[in-house]
Amino acid sequence: MDMRGGDRESDVSGARAEGPWSSLALETIGWKAFQDLCSQVCEEVLRRPVQIYREAQDGGQDAVFIVEAPNGAVDATVQCKHSSDPRRRLKGSDLNEEFATVSELVAANQADTYFLITSMGVDATVAIDIRTKLRALGVRKPHVLGREYLVRAIRASARLRALIPQVYGLGDLGAILDQRLIQQTRALLDHWIPKLKLYVPTSAHRKAVHALTEHGIVLLLGNPSTGKSTIGAILSTIASEDADHTVLHLTSPRDFEGNWNPADRKRFFWVDDAFGSNAVRDEYVRDWTSAFRKVQAAVGHGNRFVLTSRRHIYEAAKRGLGQRNHPAFLDGRAVVDVGELSSEEKTQILYNHVTYGAQTQSWKRSVRDHLDSVAGVEGFLPGIAERLGDPAFTKGLGTSERELIRFMKEPREHLVDTINALDEPLRAALILVYVHQGALSSDQGDDEACRAVAELVGESLPRIHERMHELKGSFLRVARVNGKDVWGFAHPTIADALTDILKDRSHMIAALLRGAPIDTIMNGFVCEGADFVLDAPVVPATLNEILVKRLSACEDSASSNWTLFSFLAHRASDDVVQRLLVVDPDILRRKAWVFYRTSGDPKLRTLARAHEFGLLSDELREDAARRLESSALQDFDLSFFDRRDVLALIPPIDLVSLGIRLRNDLLPNATEHISTTSEEADLSEDPESHFERINDALGTLEDLAPSDSAIAELVKEARDAVKAAVADLEERKRAKEKEEEDHSEEWTYMASAPQAVKPAAPLPTDKRKRSVFSDVDQ
Repeated sequence: MDMRGGDRESDVSGARAEGPWSSLALETIGWKAFQDLCSQVCEEVLRRPVQIYREAQDGGQDAVFIVEAPNGAVDATVQCKHSSDPRRRLKGSDLNEEFATVSELVAANQADTYFLITSMGVDATVAIDIRTKLRALGVRKPHVLGREYLVRAIRASARLRALIPQVYGLGDLGAILDQRLIQQTRALLDHWIPKLKLYVPTSAHRKAVHALTEHGIVLLLGNPSTGKSTIGAILSTIASEDADHTVLHLTSPRDFEGNWNPADRKRFFWVDDAFGSNAVRDEYVRDWTSAFRKVQAAVGHGNRFVLTSRRHIYEAAKRGLGQRNHPAFLDGRAVVDVGELSSEEKTQILYNHVTYGAQTQSWKRSVRDHLDSVAGVEGFLPGIAERLGDPAFTKGLGTSERELIRFMKEPREHLVDTINALDEPLRAALILVYVHQGALSSDQGDDEACRAVAELVGESLPRIHERMHELKGSFLRVARVNGKDVWGFAHPTIADALTDILKDRSHMIAALLRGAPIDTIMNGFVCEGADFVLDAPVVPATLNEILVKRLSACEDSASSNWTLFSFLAHRASDDVVQRLLVVDPDILRRKAWVFYRTSGDPKLRTLARAHEFGLLSDELREDAARRLESSALQDFDLSFFDRRDVLALIPPIDLVSLGIRLRNDLLPNATEHISTTSEEADLSEDPESHFERINDALGTLEDLAPSDSAIAELVKEARDAVKAAVADLEERKRAKEKEEEDHSEEWTYMASAPQAVKPAAPLPTDKRKRSVFSDVDQ
């Protein structure tokens, strides 16, 4: 089957996707997107893979799609005709050019069946006339399918909507989803709805749907502006199709644990920036080490999960997660790289954002001839393509090819300039959201932080709040959370740009240190002289005294103390740690959560720093030493042996004693410990993950005494026991999975989309390729 794309009519410009579902705004999506939509409709109806050959101005047409019959023959042609006029109806004369080539197609056995698919309405008399003319030319099975057919087909098939999710943005959401879900879905996705029409289903989208179908979970990885959150929003919208499904947008693993119980089924959890937004958050990593076990159980009960993360943040989190990471993330089965885009995907993404963005027609006309080069930039980012279509982000940007390419290659620098050019109250509004970690409740802002920002910019708070609404839809978005409006950044890169601005303005850092919530400081800032943290503002050493005062006043709770010790262990300079312990030595007595590995426990790391500075009391050192010894002898956790600073918490004589007990007590009883672990194992987890500590400990013991043959024999015996235990667990796990009810049918409408279409041989009449951007200004 050949699908030949026809000329796009452009009688009316400026049409927008509005109106009820019955008048699905197909006229607004552009000729290229319409052809892609038609190919998906054909695949869904015919249940056969589509091959694509793109050759613009091909005998008056724009593209060729081929769907081979089971015997390999090509016996049909599909002609697509798109119009941007919502009132236009198909006329018989619209196909005059096509009639001239139908005979040639029939002779080539490519038009035994001929479909005409159009975005225009079709009157019955016109359809009869066209079918009669096609039969006269040798077509045996002519079909004419207009707007009405497409609307019915799309509305009737949830799977089709999953393949072409941009249709959610073409009509009234209330006519697409069950009325019972309107409030929930709008609260979750309200600010995404206008963007859905522009969405381009990419290979990453198809892989994500496949991972959800196969594994019940997917992790979307990518750099800023690659489209992770967009795919998350799209998949959440698709999940909303089933009235029995509840979609929850979460911000942390603790949100999941608070919103799930073992009896829940058919819940769809979307966790954006799962391991931290601008930098890895140690408390999130800690929580996921325990939450992933519950996630696996939840998937087994028919729930589904989408997590997103910046790649460098996940790489940092992965070290802390170790074998407690989700099994489908460990081996990469359910990890999708969102940044991998084909040239065609980049082109269509840029086309959509510029064509349907708010730029003037004259601006679009001035950049039209340069857009192919912009789409070809190696570091092309969908989020930056969206900004190129928004005049709020292109003030001061020239329209030459050089400046447009620079905008795509160096987006952060231009965004910084754009924010700096905003009026003072508008910039203050962004800073106000920033100091609330990207979530400013309309009625529960931190008073100290609000006052600090107001004083910093010399504007009154009422004035800042009044002007904030001007940024809605461009720099800021508003979400309804628990019945309240919460302001957040339209995109995380805006927070990145604000970080760059703050880095260069020490007076702003000083103001924020005095007024921003302490969690914002501990999670987002790093001290001068500490290890480098990507995208984190640096607190200059001249402000250490102010920082120490804020840290000493930090709330004494397990959660806050975990964050405090994480900051002291990883982000604080030597000077800040020493100053704080001199001012408040009892801060080391605070209780915090315990990490499952001693080598990564932030309190132990902080105690080790205090010991190095001679500021750790004998009592606290003894407590730390007992904890380390207990972890080694009872839990097989010898990870701290790889950290000399933590190992130094154990006095030398006690360390010798520990070595003897490891040799004489722990190692000979290893097989018994392995047997107990196997009996108590959770079959929903990866079998090997239960023995991570034991395997690591065996390696450590072997390294400590490489020439001791007795230890080598005991280690070999223990490793053989681990292998046998893993094999036993795998067999038990398979047996359990066979017994459990299969819930995959609950999500069949999200079935995996077809793979990207591949090139086919060209048709006889080939002409010069037409740029997708040729009508971007119409």
